[in-house]
Amino acid sequence: MDVAALRERVTTSYRTRRDQAMDVIDRVPILGRLVSEFVRIELIDRCMLIAAQGLLALIPMLVVLAAFFPHVSGEAVRSFTDATGLGSGGDSQIQGQVDEDQVRAQTGLIGLAITFFSATSFARAIQRMYEKVWEQHHIGGVSGMRRCFLWLLGWLLTLQLVGAVRTLMGAVDGLFGITVRLGVQMVLVTLLWWATSWVLLFGRVAWRRLLLGALLTGVVGVLYTRASAQVMPAYVDSNADQFGTLGVILAISTWLIGFAGILVCAALVGRVVSEDPTVQRVVRTLADLLAPLWHRLRGRGDGRAAPPAAG
Repeated sequence: MDVAALRERVTTSYRTRRDQAMDVIDRVPILGRLVSEFVRIELIDRCMLIAAQGLLALIPMLVVLAAFFPHVSGEAVRSFTDATGLGSGGDSQIQGQVDEDQVRAQTGLIGLAITFFSATSFARAIQRMYEKVWEQHHIGGVSGMRRCFLWLLGWLLTLQLVGAVRTLMGAVDGLFGITVRLGVQMVLVTLLWWATSWVLLFGRVAWRRLLLGALLTGVVGVLYTRASAQVMPAYVDSNADQFGTLGVILAISTWLIGFAGILVCAALVGRVVSEDPTVQRVVRTLADLLAPLWHRLRGRGDGRAAPPAAG
């Protein structure tokens, strides 16, 4: 086998593909900006940081909350375990290693407070991601800690709300019921991440500019968790059989990296697309076309008749 010839063919093929990709990027400016923005924010590092904080801070908090407040945190824990596949074999692995009475005895109220405040590192990682995406300076200190703490409380309460709505709508069967539940969940999750981005950015970016990123996060995030509920249980069971509890942790880490990728990519794509001049022209054109219809509908709603045309 001619190694030199093979190397030359591989090099030539790589250069050809690279030139084709660069040509596409030059023809479509928004693609070029997306690539440069992904490099600027260090996509892989951001995803790994959020996933690591979720694994090291968020999961211990959920375990402690489940031990102290099983009725309050149960829906949030169930939503997380359903999405990551821990509802089956992985759940039994964790329960075999964690005893709620022992957690309550060894943690105490002070330990509970410390665990909860340390979990704000997950919120801070998300805050830094949004600040990096929108090129805003970091707000830390007491103010940043307080904002992250309040967001964490709101996030847990929203998980409860989403779970409660899903339970209430569980009685609706068939394709219609599945579609309605999926749509309502997407709307709620979109609202959650829309508020999240605005809160963690301290209101420095307008609501309308954050909408597209939140919408992408809500839609893709819900689809990701639904697909994970079907795929992850078998993956978790396989890892648990092979590596025990360590395998469950590895499976959760994989899921968290994918979820973090959705958060980062959705936020960045939302900003780049919403700021693209072509997209802005299309939005303005659609707004101009829909404005007369909106005014007519408002006039009918107010009970006012449209003025007669000049004869």
